[in-house]
Amino acid sequence: MADSPGAAAVSGVAAPARRRRTLGQWLEQERVFRVIPLIPVQLLILTLLFVPFVLTIYISLLRWRLTRGFWTEAPWGGLRNFLDALTDPGFFDAIGRTFLFAGTAVVLELLIGFGLALLTYRSFRGRRFYFTVFLIPMMIIPVVVGYDFSMLLIDTGPLNSVLSALSGLDVRVRWMSDYRAAQAAVILADVWQWTSLTFLIFVSGLVALPVDPVRAAQVMGATRWQVFRYVQLPLLKPVIVIAVVIRAMEALKIFDMPMLLTQGGPGNATETISIYLFRNAWIFNKISYAAAASLILLVIFTALIYLSIWLLRRERARLEAEAAR
Repeated sequence: MADSPGAAAVSGVAAPARRRRTLGQWLEQERVFRVIPLIPVQLLILTLLFVPFVLTIYISLLRWRLTRGFWTEAPWGGLRNFLDALTDPGFFDAIGRTFLFAGTAVVLELLIGFGLALLTYRSFRGRRFYFTVFLIPMMIIPVVVGYDFSMLLIDTGPLNSVLSALSGLDVRVRWMSDYRAAQAAVILADVWQWTSLTFLIFVSGLVALPVDPVRAAQVMGATRWQVFRYVQLPLLKPVIVIAVVIRAMEALKIFDMPMLLTQGGPGNATETISIYLFRNAWIFNKISYAAAASLILLVIFTALIYLSIWLLRRERARLEAEAAR
């Protein structure tokens, strides 16, 4: 017997209702609901990054200068810009100076920050005051730090006056016009500002250490140095790796401090890779060359980032293996 018109209507209404229930149940799943809020953000990020990235690749294959019309009229250059960058000693010198600044600054920041953390992670009177003082530099805008240090480091500035008073001699160090002194000045300014970050990371790690291993070592007669060397320091390895990775990635992008203090000078003494790319793009108008050099730099830094991630995962796997024993 054929279905009545009423039954057909009911089935027609029930089908969308079932579909709505099925869609609702699918959306209520934890793994789906957890991803949905991220979709618009990821689409926005992909849009903002993908278009400039593709445009950078295309421009790097041209022979375009700002003084020669629009980029749509620039001649095709192929891989010429990449070959020019790879054969330019100035490009690799700038990379070397960047690693020199980053390596020296990060090592000093880790040592000073770790020492300050060891002195202040336990409760004592005035601890909050010292915490506030140590964290202030990190909160200051880099432009302000650069301007302040430029005033401190001029030939007749306060730093030379203090050195003269302490030594009894007429000290006139040309901090921003001497080759080596300018490099030291940039590192000094970076260390002063970002030691606060490593201090904060190490304090957090020391406070979060389990108390039982330390007490057990003390009960067994271990000295303060032995407790630190054989108990606390091994437990802090993941924290140290995190501090190194975070500061190294930031220090390799150093631009503001040498630009504000010396503008990359004297000569090219403080010309980091960021300043090198800036000069080629906006002073020498070699936009295509700067785009190609930045892509080469992207490959180098991507390899470093993957190495950093591998180190973090290895430390995490080691800790999980030790905890499972």
